[in-house]
Amino acid sequence: MPSVKPRQSSSIHKLVIGTPFQILTATFDGSKFAITGNHTAAGTAPSWMLYKSPNLLYAVNENANDTSLFTLDCGTGNPTFQSASNGSSGVVFLEFNSDKTRMVGAAYGGGMIDVWDVSASDGSLKLLKSIVVPGTPNPAQGAHHPHQALLDPTGRYFVIPDLGGDSVLVLDSKDDTYEITSTISLPIGSGPRHGGFITDGDTHYYVLATELSSELYLFELKYTDDKLDLTERQRQSTYGAGFPPANATSAAAGEVVVASNNRDVYVSNRLSGNETDSIAHFAFSGAKLDFYDSISSGGILPRMFSLSIDEKLVFVVNQAGDAALAAFTRMEDFGELIPTPVATLPQESLVAPALAATPSMGPQFVLEI
Repeated sequence: MPSVKPRQSSSIHKLVIGTPFQILTATFDGSKFAITGNHTAAGTAPSWMLYKSPNLLYAVNENANDTSLFTLDCGTGNPTFQSASNGSSGVVFLEFNSDKTRMVGAAYGGGMIDVWDVSASDGSLKLLKSIVVPGTPNPAQGAHHPHQALLDPTGRYFVIPDLGGDSVLVLDSKDDTYEITSTISLPIGSGPRHGGFITDGDTHYYVLATELSSELYLFELKYTDDKLDLTERQRQSTYGAGFPPANATSAAAGEVVVASNNRDVYVSNRLSGNETDSIAHFAFSGAKLDFYDSISSGGILPRMFSLSIDEKLVFVVNQAGDAALAAFTRMEDFGELIPTPVATLPQESLVAPALAATPSMGPQFVLEI
């Protein structure tokens, strides 16, 4: 799960939304969405953003090599561009270290990992290093594609799925070194994409969704001699037996979110060939994951989704299909997602006007701040 942690919420949920060419801000009052702000920059792709209280927002540009800093208006949340700095190309994920003085970017397009100094009082970015992903990538992909960099429960290591290398990398931040210390290999053609952590007593686990094989892995984390190792404990489809994809060849798992109860795990399934794509729910118990249920995402290509701060809602963005943005109720007792959305916004409300005639240009990111 990304590093933004649940905090005190209010009756009005403030959201940031990323679409090709646009960063939008919105509110959700429990029954409807309202767009409150818009920053448009043609050609950009802010497909991942990272919020730093009280009003800083970092945004990738998946189409180029710049990472940008915005400030958010304390009233409307409207984003104002402050600065941009160049790093590796095609960054798709950002994550803070434990004290939020460093930020790690996973550069899918460039096959690199960027480390930024963000300790300045104004939040400005200073590139410290760009790390080449080592080893030989999957020949079918021809390049390394790190897709996420997630800070582990100890606050020392970043775990990085390399979709192009069919591997998981471990980046050690001790003493500000930021060095890759181990690589865990997965089956060829699996395509690891996103994951999340579960803590059960003194034991930590890593849940990983693979894009190319649409599988959900469960690894146990082992900390020994200044090293983090991952031991596979379970592997299963991201689809439940009763909810198979119509097209298993195109099916591609997307996002993974682990609730703060360390039990409920949610996965988005994309390009399933079904009428709509889906969000699957798994429950962790007894050192294993069991499939619980699956609901429609309300559209096609749910690249990303996130829990509300109070974890009573799930906000889902679809790049195509009817609902560009949807809010689903999450039942706290068992983590069940209610299939009928509380509210939705159509694609025409969120797609940049310049891209209205281009397919699958809907939102890629949503987060409550």
